[in-house]
Amino acid sequence: MHYRDADDTYFNIVKTDGATLFASIGRTAFPDTYRAMFGFCAKTNSLKTAMFDAVESNNPYAFKVLFRCFCEHYLRFMYIWSRFVRENSDSIGSEYYSFCGAVEAQDYVSAISMAETLLGNTVVADVKMVLEKLYPEAAKLSKRELEQYSNQFKYRAILKFLAGEQFGFVGKDSPFLAQIVPAYALLSSFVHGGPYTDMEMAGYSEPKALKECEKDAEVVFLMAASVFMCTAAAVSREHSELTSIGARVNQVIKQFVAEDGNES
Repeated sequence: MHYRDADDTYFNIVKTDGATLFASIGRTAFPDTYRAMFGFCAKTNSLKTAMFDAVESNNPYAFKVLFRCFCEHYLRFMYIWSRFVRENSDSIGSEYYSFCGAVEAQDYVSAISMAETLLGNTVVADVKMVLEKLYPEAAKLSKRELEQYSNQFKYRAILKFLAGEQFGFVGKDSPFLAQIVPAYALLSSFVHGGPYTDMEMAGYSEPKALKECEKDAEVVFLMAASVFMCTAAAVSREHSELTSIGARVNQVIKQFVAEDGNES
């Protein structure tokens, strides 16, 4: 089965039942965590679509930039999902929005101040006032405490958590995350315009460059479908009537893996 065909089958389930799944946010005890998971369903799907388009337009460079971003989205989702499944509380969603949101606001205000300074303007930016208004819980923390809380959502901390926790996402029997870790590190050069990209671009006119992207696109499909499937499974713990949604996506994933394995 081609990854495009598998994705069409999977996305038909999203179109049919996605609205019902996402509507559960109006009747849940975990609104922040649901909002975070639903957000990652939408974001990973958008990136997946753009990467598929990059393959179609023979643009390996853009594909790799997006793939790096996609991997980070996936890792953050898995951390949020794993914490939620284990703790069965809204804490992880609240932490995600409060601490990550506060750091982003802090960085934005600092960037505005720097930009105005470069233009010769004087700006007095009250970061604390901004945080108190938008993220009152984070505003209670010192700068060091805020960094410590927000650092849990960074790449290395997430990998350490996933490698050591009960689900066993990283290991000899579960190599999936272990396979994307080297890619994540290597593809950093594409995001930041590093010199490694020059060596890569030298071979982009060769057919094998696009073949590599197509193989990665298969992984992208599996990851995007897994995000939706895991979200549906987590929601179905509270709303058992939605159990079939994740189960049907799981069947599509299993079929694709089985048929792809037979073809290779």
